[in-house]
Amino acid sequence: MSVGIVALLLLLLVLALVWWNWSAPSLQMQGTLPPGPTPLPLLGNLLQLESRRLDRALMELSGRWGPVFTVWLGQRPAVVLCGYAALRDALVLQAEAFSGRGAMAVFERFTRGNGIVFSNGPRWQTLRNFALGALKEFGLGMRTIEERVLEEATCLLNEFQATIGTPFDPRRLLDNAVSNVICSVVFGNRYGYEDPEFLRLLDLFNDNFRIMSSRWGEMYNIFPSLLDWLPGPHHRIFRNFAELRVFICKQIQQHQQTRQPGEPRDFIDCFLDQMDKEQGPDSHFQEETLVMTTHNLFFGGTETTSTTLCHGLLILLKYPEVAEKVQAELDAVIGRTRIPSLADRRHLPYTNAVLHEIQRFTSVLPLGLPRALTCDTHLRGHFLPKGTLVIPLLVSAHRDHTQFKDPDCFNPTNFLNYEGDFQSNNAFMPFAPGKRMCLGAGLARSEIFLFLTTILQRFRLLPVGSPANINLTPQCTGLGNIPPAFQLRLVAR
Repeated sequence: MSVGIVALLLLLLVLALVWWNWSAPSLQMQGTLPPGPTPLPLLGNLLQLESRRLDRALMELSGRWGPVFTVWLGQRPAVVLCGYAALRDALVLQAEAFSGRGAMAVFERFTRGNGIVFSNGPRWQTLRNFALGALKEFGLGMRTIEERVLEEATCLLNEFQATIGTPFDPRRLLDNAVSNVICSVVFGNRYGYEDPEFLRLLDLFNDNFRIMSSRWGEMYNIFPSLLDWLPGPHHRIFRNFAELRVFICKQIQQHQQTRQPGEPRDFIDCFLDQMDKEQGPDSHFQEETLVMTTHNLFFGGTETTSTTLCHGLLILLKYPEVAEKVQAELDAVIGRTRIPSLADRRHLPYTNAVLHEIQRFTSVLPLGLPRALTCDTHLRGHFLPKGTLVIPLLVSAHRDHTQFKDPDCFNPTNFLNYEGDFQSNNAFMPFAPGKRMCLGAGLARSEIFLFLTTILQRFRLLPVGSPANINLTPQCTGLGNIPPAFQLRLVAR
């Protein structure tokens, strides 16, 4: 019997087993969840979910089924929350019920529910409270973190200065700068822009973010057992994870050898001190938890912020009149010799509006991370049982026509009132509201402001080609919104 026939028979066997699992418990659940498009056996609603633009497909389904509806990801149902009002009613007004983390197969295989981002229950609460305290101790939310960002911004400007007049892709330099800030807190160290080991790690992060945001990543989360057997780039995710793990374990080992107990230098030392205090099999402070928590902070503190900065530079290349207006405001308020500070934000209404609009328009995590209900609850007339998987479609709040004047276009006046003053909006939720808000939300806001303002204060941004030809459409949209690759030229101001 040929290899092809054997493979086909095995595939049919797998499909039959999956259908058998689907047909019993899953179809029984169908009548208890909010309505939605009729699922197909095995595939669920996969055919209705457009490849590369999952966010758009879900918002189109919401137009027919309402702000709370059910889609089937293979044999697994997920309740989608679409629009600012539905997201507020769930994530803010019922924050406790919607505080569980929904499982994603691609992360589950690697983390096994460990770390901060994908843990639940007492472990998550304990780790989150500890991490908040430890990160605060090392400057998050304080002036010291501003100083770290500004020091790194100076290094980034020097790297940018070396490219003057030459087209270059800013992605890797931005990755390095942003990552160095969180590395200084977690590892107690920053890395040079030419460090080959660190550049390799940044490439691994970037590669994983892209694959997990692609159709391959989506398919793995829907059919993990099947995709484990099929060739494709999704296997690279786990090879990359393994390589990142080796680096993190080496950092932890070095800390164990050089630390002074009770005198923490960084987050890893803090965690090791806590491990000394809470020993035993029931403790949430184990070395494996430290590995995964460190990865969560390392990845979370790098990828989304640097992606937002890349999106931001591309948008400013597309709309040079916006960049010029920001630079005029920076010149008037700060000048060209003093470095911007966070205290300047209140005096820079247009700049502040532009930076908010960049985050709103790009929506780097358009689907947020999945939630799971911690208890039975009701939402907008629907009964949702404990454990229900929930997709908080954050981008739908940013595209909500009832909340923004011009939601489908890049328009800084979405955050300006008629007097030209900055105006916040509760529908602006790039970091997911509620109890699962990103730990580094404050740091990300600070970095986006300080990095972009220091760049614009020093340089004019020039596109390679005509601004009219710049396409802002993401390469793909899944876990993240991945901007198209681009180059720019810098000219000193």
